[in-house]
Amino acid sequence: AAAVGVGSKVLSAMSAGMVASVVSAILAAVTEPIMNRVLVKRMSIGDAVKEMSPGMVLSFFTTTMSTNLLKFPLFEAVSMFLSLLPNMSNVIRGVIVGFIFTTATLPITNFRYRMSIQTPVAEALKPGNLYQAYPATVVRDIFYAIGRNVLTVFLLANTGLAPGSASLMFPVIIGACVISAPFNEVRGYLLQSGAKKLTFSEFFKPINFVRSTALGALNMGVAVATGYFLTPIVSSRLGVFAASLEAGKPRALIELVLCINALGLIAASAFSKKVFTRAIDANKENLAVSKQDISSLTARLEALEATNKRLSEKVVALGGDAGEA
Repeated sequence: AAAVGVGSKVLSAMSAGMVASVVSAILAAVTEPIMNRVLVKRMSIGDAVKEMSPGMVLSFFTTTMSTNLLKFPLFEAVSMFLSLLPNMSNVIRGVIVGFIFTTATLPITNFRYRMSIQTPVAEALKPGNLYQAYPATVVRDIFYAIGRNVLTVFLLANTGLAPGSASLMFPVIIGACVISAPFNEVRGYLLQSGAKKLTFSEFFKPINFVRSTALGALNMGVAVATGYFLTPIVSSRLGVFAASLEAGKPRALIELVLCINALGLIAASAFSKKVFTRAIDANKENLAVSKQDISSLTARLEALEATNKRLSEKVVALGGDAGEA
């Protein structure tokens, strides 16, 4: 019975993670490209918003949805399972959760970040980029997990909030994000690339820290709290839906077909965009090579013209006809 209880709680946490992943994907499609520009590029919120477009949001939504469905349920399941083990401190539990989660999902996290700032797919998939800023990310996620555990215990002991409720998860998640925020800033600093890379003193400024932390914590808090709020409702609806299918009701069958079509459309859209992006990236690379070749030929022609001019001048100086040169 204890094993069933543990399995039930882990599955419930995974369900909450899945619902949270959908909510977060919708929010992140709009907010994450802005947050990443604020965090890494140190842009103002206004400038980051100006770079956004409806097409960019729709394109990034397919990435956030697929990556969230892997990350959120995994973290919630591992966190819940370890919380049910006896004789384990919150610190040790947080270290294990942070290490397992980061090691398993960092390539997904970094790929998602690269897509949010419109990095070419071929560049984003390089191993060095997929595992970039690993130590800083591990430490950040460890402190986040420890913060969640400590704040959950504290609030349960000092308030009347129910375990696993949305009203408990919202302050816990925001508090954990704030606790781990300094390490998230270090991660943002290490993720910089290109000619516009900021120096240490330029990157770490209080206003930038507050801005990026507030955006990230609020987005995460809303997503996870909404996930825990909607999970019982979704579970109830799924039970009714399954019963309707068993009874052979046409409406349930139509809803199932529509859901499958919607998922297929999202998957096809994600695949086609990635293939199309790869084609664009390849064309960009070919175009860059062609420009280099043209520049090289132009320089050689100019050098030949200069040599020919000098030869003509020498012929004229020797009393010949410049046309003979």
